[in-house]
Amino acid sequence: MNMRKDSAWMKLFKGLFILTFLLVLLYLVKNFDIFNVDVFMERIHAMGDQSKVKIPFVIFTALLLVFFVPISALSGVAALLFELDGILLMTVAGLLGAFASYIIARIYKKNVEAYVAQFYNKKTREVPLEELYERIKEHGFSYALFIRALPFMPFNIGNLLFGVSSISFMDYLTTTLITVALGQGITVFLVAMAADFSSNQWGTLLAVTLKGLYYYFIYYWSKKNAYHPQKELTEEGM
Repeated sequence: MNMRKDSAWMKLFKGLFILTFLLVLLYLVKNFDIFNVDVFMERIHAMGDQSKVKIPFVIFTALLLVFFVPISALSGVAALLFELDGILLMTVAGLLGAFASYIIARIYKKNVEAYVAQFYNKKTREVPLEELYERIKEHGFSYALFIRALPFMPFNIGNLLFGVSSISFMDYLTTTLITVALGQGITVFLVAMAADFSSNQWGTLLAVTLKGLYYYFIYYWSKKNAYHPQKELTEEGM
């Protein structure tokens, strides 16, 4: 009897959570046009003084990451609005968004597994999804870092993938921190420098070099650990 009551309460909780999720999404789409980066920038500018919008930006960006807005586009916004301060802001927002997605994946595991499978199997891949899960289980941190760092799949989908995998929460959090702080941090640096290229030619060159070194390191890491990235890895953007 208690189990039935618990099950009923859980179903009610999940239903209310999904309803809230959809209402928030509809509100953001209607009032902020969240999938339009230019509109997003205008909304942030309209909030007023830059120093007062950093916390709202982090919270709002974390929400957008949960709703599948590309992290690279948001990193560009952070660079244009906050310059190098955007590195820290995107790191915090990325961690918050990843944490929220992880919790959602744990609560709605079966539904999320089906969604990830639908996304992953849209195209023929040399590494089946089940094998991907097995590699995460076997290699843990190192393979998770590999998936996180390469444009293997969008950041947002990766959050859900790890949420239904067997990876430990600490490995998930650590790999997210490393790749967001470094990968997206370099993106913020590059956009911030390129925005005023005439004054930051050397800074732009340094940012491009760092980006190249970052991907070279990941490629070297993948070969060292016998992970064989396929051509498809470069076809999907984070």
